[in-house]
Amino acid sequence: MKSAVRVIASSLLVAITLAAPLWAQTTGKIAGIVTDQETREPLIGANIRVVGSTLGAATDVAGQYTILNVPPGSYSVEVSYIGYDKSVISDVRVYIDQTARLNIALRVRAIEVGEVVVMAERKIIKPDVATSVVDVSDNEISQLPAVNVQDVISMQAGVQGMAIRGGGAGEALFMLDGVTMRDPRNNQPVMKVALSTVKEISVERGGFNAEYGQVQSGIVKVVTYEGKRKGYSGSINVRFTPPAPKYYRGGGIPDVNDPTSYWL
Repeated sequence: MKSAVRVIASSLLVAITLAAPLWAQTTGKIAGIVTDQETREPLIGANIRVVGSTLGAATDVAGQYTILNVPPGSYSVEVSYIGYDKSVISDVRVYIDQTARLNIALRVRAIEVGEVVVMAERKIIKPDVATSVVDVSDNEISQLPAVNVQDVISMQAGVQGMAIRGGGAGEALFMLDGVTMRDPRNNQPVMKVALSTVKEISVERGGFNAEYGQVQSGIVKVVTYEGKRKGYSGSINVRFTPPAPKYYRGGGIPDVNDPTSYWL
């Protein structure tokens, strides 16, 4: 009995170890340094927390911090330190497999005042991104004239359908929540994903890392929403097609409206 329990425990440990690298493909991280606003000295032990979640970190002896496994999206980050005013940085955007750099300078608390709210700035050039990547958030998807994931991907530069940079669909890699979605029979991507469940889409058109295999033209990563404890949500898509013939004339195909048709 004990040997069976050990075998089961070992199997679970191996499964968890093999699945661990997948999380790096569906989340990002927030990192930076916390300093004194006047002296620019690093603050040791400052608390950094992602508002509305259990994610957070504390600064080290150099004032640096890193928050790992942050799902893609926009967040508010709260920074607090004894003797300093609490600061909240809103609209911090986290992308898939990227680092959101957030350096914070705290002000010494002279009198009791409320928290300081700062809007995060988005850098045009990202020094930690070496690939040609485009990220489409859920807010942007809701404003696009798209009914499925392939429509969103096709709107990006250099992409036609799933043909990225002129390569066929079989040369692209489609990943859903870190899992490769590929039909083993024809090597084509499986893209039947409800658009209402998509939180972010990332399209890499070149320069991707060697960690990805069986890919030549580009990588498409899709991250879906996490389930909510309360409430339900959904969407309805209505399409209308005007009246038109539902048959073909010529080419050996019979006319179903011909009263002398053999097929009647």
